[in-house]
Amino acid sequence: MTLQQLQYIVTLSKEKNFVSAAQKCFVTQPALTTQVKKLEDELGIIIFDRSKKPVIPTEIGQIIIEQAKTILRESKKIPDLIKEYREDLSGELRIGILPTIGLYLLPLFINSFLNKCPSTQVHVSEHVTEDIITQLQDGNIDVGIIATPLPYGDIVAVPIYYEEMFAYISQGHPLIKKSIISTTNLHNEDLWLLSSGHCFRNQVATICRSNHKSEQEQFVYESNSIEALKRIMATKQGITIIPELALEQPGKQKNNQIKKFTDIIPIREISLVVNRAYLKKKLIEKLKEEIQSALPEHMLHIGGRDIVDPF
Repeated sequence: MTLQQLQYIVTLSKEKNFVSAAQKCFVTQPALTTQVKKLEDELGIIIFDRSKKPVIPTEIGQIIIEQAKTILRESKKIPDLIKEYREDLSGELRIGILPTIGLYLLPLFINSFLNKCPSTQVHVSEHVTEDIITQLQDGNIDVGIIATPLPYGDIVAVPIYYEEMFAYISQGHPLIKKSIISTTNLHNEDLWLLSSGHCFRNQVATICRSNHKSEQEQFVYESNSIEALKRIMATKQGITIIPELALEQPGKQKNNQIKKFTDIIPIREISLVVNRAYLKKKLIEKLKEEIQSALPEHMLHIGGRDIVDPF
């Protein structure tokens, strides 16, 4: 049994096709097929049911594949263990980040982080929360940047900042004349939301005590981007909620479309999240330092404000 064979069966279980699995593993299809068969012969079991289209694991095959994932994930930690021992800040750092965070946060700290860790290759990908958790559990990323608290016992969250949430009102809306508003002023038929799957959507719904726009509306627009919602509201009347970093200047409100709430001060807690058995501690600690140093002081503390649950 080899790590290469384990990688083949894990990839095949994902791709469900010998040809595409071979392409992903950068080998020929006959070579991959031969190695999978050798592993099955060695173990004395059938890992894949080849009579099914697409190819699927057998019951025992699925158990073996899950164990293979664990073995591969643990084997990849050996180089990182050595770097930790040497307090080495080189290597690859794979970051998963929410789309509602990445657009605003990355430009604030990434250049400084790269300058201070010149031997580090940073790969950032945007995902919704559930996907980031899965990527962490599978060992495909090293750290996530998401809204917390979390209901996952195998994931550790380290809060890094607290971001106030504001109402964003379209010009011409009756509430545009108010300097501040209450959450009771928000109505379902006026509300513009991100698409399902975004935890920020859940937080907005919690603040507004609403789940979706009225089905009676002629035009419903649910986006993956806060900026897209702001743009559509230039032509359509409504309200949405935006995080503090989406302001032109965090901590300041010059735009008359941006309103604070009178009854609560809603914030989202943003954390670095890692698998409990995580490595690259020095790099991740440096990441935390650079993020916090790029933010206004008031964003580093709760300050008596109200954390909105993202779930």
